[in-house]
Amino acid sequence: MSPRSRLRPTAVASATLVVLALGLTGTAHAAAPTAAASAARTGDDPDQPDNPLYDAPEGFSVGDGREAVSLSWSPLSAATAYEVYRAEAEGTGPDEVGPYERLATVRTSSYADSAADPDVAYAYKVRALDDAGHVSPYTEPLRGTRDTVAPFAPRDLTRAREDERGVTLAWRSGDSDAVKYVVYRAESLNSSRVKVGSTSTLTFRDTKGDPGRTYHYEVRGVDAVGNESEASNTVTGTKSVTASTAPKAPALDNAQLVGRRLTLSWSQSPYVPVASYTIYRSRTSPVDITDPANRVATTTSKGYTATVGEGDGERDYYYAVVATSPYSVSSPASASVKPTYSEPRPPGATEVYDVTPGAGTVRLSWFGVPYGSDEARVTGYRVYRSTNPQVTKENAEFSHVTDSTEYVDRGLASGTTYYYAVATLNEDGLESALSPEVSATPSA
Repeated sequence: MSPRSRLRPTAVASATLVVLALGLTGTAHAAAPTAAASAARTGDDPDQPDNPLYDAPEGFSVGDGREAVSLSWSPLSAATAYEVYRAEAEGTGPDEVGPYERLATVRTSSYADSAADPDVAYAYKVRALDDAGHVSPYTEPLRGTRDTVAPFAPRDLTRAREDERGVTLAWRSGDSDAVKYVVYRAESLNSSRVKVGSTSTLTFRDTKGDPGRTYHYEVRGVDAVGNESEASNTVTGTKSVTASTAPKAPALDNAQLVGRRLTLSWSQSPYVPVASYTIYRSRTSPVDITDPANRVATTTSKGYTATVGEGDGERDYYYAVVATSPYSVSSPASASVKPTYSEPRPPGATEVYDVTPGAGTVRLSWFGVPYGSDEARVTGYRVYRSTNPQVTKENAEFSHVTDSTEYVDRGLASGTTYYYAVATLNEDGLESALSPEVSATPSA
């Protein structure tokens, strides 16, 4: 609104001398107002002459919030600050408010009242100031509340449908002020719940679950300021498995290349049956499983071992695994993984636990050496013999390879002491350190 539109008639009359001049025609003429009279018309408050803040701030709004009540308004070009006032709203009428108190003076066109008592209705108004001491009129009061009261929980959650597309849920609002609903699911009653989606309606379809897996569902209401209700009742639901359902992609957990020995192992979701697994490889990642040249092997187990070629280029391949259902529906490929390489390791050493001399013989028994899934298979043992103590692989006078864990050394001279040690052999052709030395003297 312009200053001229707010002129008071009394002010004009006191500042203007009206001179009527009668002409020969008898017509009355009004004299032009003086400059002093025009200057007096820039404000309508006798206590604030020339007040540039003749209007209240426009666009005043108040928003409820959980942490604070938010106030905002349009800035006035002549204002340098704004005063925010607050009163408790005792009723619903515009005059049913307590006394206003100045809450803050700010230099921005917004304010967050985080000190408001929770769940108490307040009335707010704002006026503008300038550095000359002028003040604007107040805005019209508006009400706001720091709302911390959650909605009522949704009621009567039911599993409306289960099919290959997912689990459809339905519920009642619970007569609350919820503006949306959040759906949670858990893998068991005691496991942590995970948010799977939200909706503003009273139904929701969960399409993200693993087919064949039963989940536990609950729904919570959320109001306009973000307060979340208690949980509804819990229901279970399972996305159906059909002949067209694809297995989940395998998780390639282990990929190692020890020398030339490749070892892969993976895990698989158990909820969709799997008939076989196909291994692919390529020098680029991700592995292109559509290229038949990249296919390596098919197996029904969750692991694969192979002996690769001699060249260093064998270390540059990435591997991926695809699961296939009994209905020939394939999963997505696993992540493409390059096996970690390490030099082959010799097997562990054994220990001779029994030495029995006989007539021209010595019987030796030792412990079998275990090996892990990432280790080369133990293929046998080599027995070393010498007639001198401190037998080594180099000074041994005799050796014998066996795949057993015992050996009978025959044709020995009676009365002669023989010294023995045993080494473990693996499929990489490596040999362990010698076992602790033992000795025996055959009888006649």
